[in-house]
Amino acid sequence: MMFAEKTRNILNWFESKSGLKIPTLHPEGITFRSWEILVVLVNFYNGVLVPFRIGFQTAYRGKWLIFDLLGDLLLIVDIFVRFNVGYLEHGEYVDDPEKIMQRYRSTSMYRHLAASLPLDILGRIVMPAASPVVLGFLRLPRLLRVHKSFSVLNWWEDKANINPFLIRMLRLAILIFLFTHWIACLWFLIGEIGINSGSSWLLDSPLAGASTAKRYLTTFYWVLSVLTIGESGDLDLGIQPISPLEGGFTLLMVFLGVSMFAYIIGNVSSLVLSLDSAQSKYREKLDQLRVYLRRNKIPLNLQEEVINYYDYRWQTKKDTDEIDVVEELPVSLKAKVYLHLHKEIIEKVPLFEGASSKLIEDIVMALKSEILPPDIYVIQEGHLGHEMYFLQRGEVQAFSEKTGKIYRNMGAGTFFGEIALVYSGRRTAAIKTLSYCELFVLYKEDFDKVLANYPEFAEEVKRIAAERYKVS
Repeated sequence: MMFAEKTRNILNWFESKSGLKIPTLHPEGITFRSWEILVVLVNFYNGVLVPFRIGFQTAYRGKWLIFDLLGDLLLIVDIFVRFNVGYLEHGEYVDDPEKIMQRYRSTSMYRHLAASLPLDILGRIVMPAASPVVLGFLRLPRLLRVHKSFSVLNWWEDKANINPFLIRMLRLAILIFLFTHWIACLWFLIGEIGINSGSSWLLDSPLAGASTAKRYLTTFYWVLSVLTIGESGDLDLGIQPISPLEGGFTLLMVFLGVSMFAYIIGNVSSLVLSLDSAQSKYREKLDQLRVYLRRNKIPLNLQEEVINYYDYRWQTKKDTDEIDVVEELPVSLKAKVYLHLHKEIIEKVPLFEGASSKLIEDIVMALKSEILPPDIYVIQEGHLGHEMYFLQRGEVQAFSEKTGKIYRNMGAGTFFGEIALVYSGRRTAAIKTLSYCELFVLYKEDFDKVLANYPEFAEEVKRIAAERYKVS
């Protein structure tokens, strides 16, 4: 039998003997994602320490040996965990054990197995006097899992409630560090090897008798300088290539540095552009608007009002692009988003008392967004009303245009004009914005279309209007 089938049988045997059902984990569930964080930490631990031990020939005993064993154990357990992690195929969640096993076997299983082989433990048993370099080389297969850790960061970028820019910068920083770290370890190992032949940069370097920490930090800094600026003659760190091997490796570092520099510039430029793309669109639209206003000789005070209006939309992230993104969603998802935003305020309206959740959903979908600047009439006294308003942000004032009497000020979470949905009539008061206001409008025409699907509730709306608003 193959390893995958044997492992599946072991898990089935455990379930039958223990009476416990091993749950299938969702690939995007919090349990599996928390577990993956532990795996990523172990992978980066190996990615840093394994090359370090080889390059700087440091022995690892005591607590470091315990950390190694715990990390190795976690990677082995992870193999068994993967046999119980579902996956998404064309958007559909698959939790069938056989399909999970086949998929894992065809993707990462053999690489995970190779990365988990306890070669260093066997080396300690077979060769008790083995050098740190040999034991370090026996742990090199652990690095087979390092590159996949970046895909976990990709998931956090796409799914987690964290600024994607921060995740991208973290991923780039880790990548640069590991790249420089591995080359620094390899450079020091070349120097150690050259000592035996009498041709090494370490022979005349002050680092020969320095502590491991100073050796590493100095070498890391030197390598980073070569990679980024292409030369290190002015650093005076006691590191100069002597042998042809060292000279060739230094030249290779310069070429790698050029590639790395181009990669960094490209990634940082991409990050900055993605961070600033919305602002670029806004400025382009604002420039077009200014040209239009000047070309049509719009008065300066009105130009200022228009520019301030667009500036408010930008500052509050209420540009049309945001609305377009929501409009592109499927109807069911769009309804959930709008319900989350507006359900609470709609249920406060007396006319909608006792309305079903489906009716509320239809009303929510009929709302239209509107943003008004300060000192603008929302409703004018004496005008025919055909809509009601829900105030999401800002402040308005209700008053009488005839007498100047102020009735009240209304803030976010209030509504007004609802009687116009039932009876056409002239407005009995005026309402004016006191600040920038974000409103949602429900027009009578749209409301009538909704009620056409709920004839019983349509009669109930008229009854409530008659009782509460004294309209017959």
